[in-house]
Amino acid sequence: MPRIMSSGGQRIEKRSRALFHAHQHVSVYLNTLSRLGLVEFQFRGEVINEPAVVVANHPSLLDFIVLLRDFPNAICLYKSQTRNNPVLAEFVQVAGYVEGMDGTRAASKRIVDECCQRLEEGHHVVFFPEGTRSKSNISLGRFRSTGFHAAISSDSPVQPVAIYCKPLFLGKNQSWKEFSAAKNLMVIEFLEPIHITDLPEDMRSAKALADHVRTIIKERLVELESAEPDTA
Repeated sequence: MPRIMSSGGQRIEKRSRALFHAHQHVSVYLNTLSRLGLVEFQFRGEVINEPAVVVANHPSLLDFIVLLRDFPNAICLYKSQTRNNPVLAEFVQVAGYVEGMDGTRAASKRIVDECCQRLEEGHHVVFFPEGTRSKSNISLGRFRSTGFHAAISSDSPVQPVAIYCKPLFLGKNQSWKEFSAAKNLMVIEFLEPIHITDLPEDMRSAKALADHVRTIIKERLVELESAEPDTA
């Protein structure tokens, strides 16, 4: 990865190389977890190919990693503290990731503008609108509206993704030791994309769209929780 950062070439070319290598590493990592028997991954549904805002719940530390498997050109938001990380600081900038919120209206506008630019460039933009990891495998926090503003402003579709963990692993206050001692299942289900123009007028605001997507993901998580263990 450091060789990519220091290499020459245009910004878009360097971003493509960084994302390509990240995707390769993700594929190896997920395959390793699977072969070691640490996680059984089940990927379901159809992935949207066109640039879109991808919205998922956030039960585990692995959430963005598993989404990169099927969205190799995806970008996401990163915390401002990442700029102090010697391993990741340069990567998130070269890869075109978007710095997250600092609580100001100016930051919200900047995020929407940058995400719209990434969508125009052909990327998928991944949001975890809860802003933090879920408290249980079927609970959801309030969905923040920033990502939905980006979808509406760019007229991009939204693909909801339900991520279900049984048991909940690598969630809040959970250790890697707990994770390695359990037989873990992770279902990643790509739900039907939502096109803004197909929605009634009263659902075309960012808040209404956020509530609608939250309901869709919540309902699917409840269904997965009530399913038989071998069919979850």
